[in-house]
Amino acid sequence: MSYGMQVLNSDGRTVFHTDEEYASTQISNITTSAYTAMTYPPSNYAAGDLILARPVANANGARETRTHSTFGTPGYVPIAIGPANKFYGADMSNSYTWNQYGFDNTTGIVHALVKKHTSVGAPSSGEYGLDVLDSSGAILFSNRASGLRILASGTLTLGTEATYTPPASLNFSKIYGVMNGTYVINHPGIAFTGLPSHFIQVAYHFYPDLSTPKILIRHKMFQTGNTTSQTGTGTFTYMLMYDPN
Repeated sequence: MSYGMQVLNSDGRTVFHTDEEYASTQISNITTSAYTAMTYPPSNYAAGDLILARPVANANGARETRTHSTFGTPGYVPIAIGPANKFYGADMSNSYTWNQYGFDNTTGIVHALVKKHTSVGAPSSGEYGLDVLDSSGAILFSNRASGLRILASGTLTLGTEATYTPPASLNFSKIYGVMNGTYVINHPGIAFTGLPSHFIQVAYHFYPDLSTPKILIRHKMFQTGNTTSQTGTGTFTYMLMYDPN
């Protein structure tokens, strides 16, 4: 039998567990990067950080440069890692011309990092809440510090997808996808060998302009002339997070 204390958020998710020592986390380095500067990983990244990203505001300025019906209906912004140390949809300045992503996100993206809280001090006058300290006196958890809220998480096998529709009470423009583990690339076919093209999506698809905004999470691979995804044993663990600040 395990003993200790757990702290759960309003969704029933564990945000602190004395057995696991979940530390308080904070969102930091929130930066809006233009189409020409969407570099991955972003500056100030350190090993162990979660990398978050979301559309700037809406789908304006995000456009397909090639026809990829596999992405879905218009009005979406795919968010993931792309080739050449860039976020997907970044300007490649005609590098990899044969593989121009199939998408230009000309409005750019907002990205951020999730780091351990380093600035939670002793309560100031009139400030109340719960602090959990380790044996050295460092704060492991404090509900005085506004942290991130996990909205949804799960694991997709190759060939599957999931849809998240946030409640109307949340600000859609403050929802981020965790980029670690994402990837989108289009491998063109090679005509003289007969090899088909492959379009790989391990990504979030934000639909901010729908009457009820949603986020589609996909783990799929498409081949030339094949409208259904391939199947396999690979997995993609996704997470959507909300910045309440």
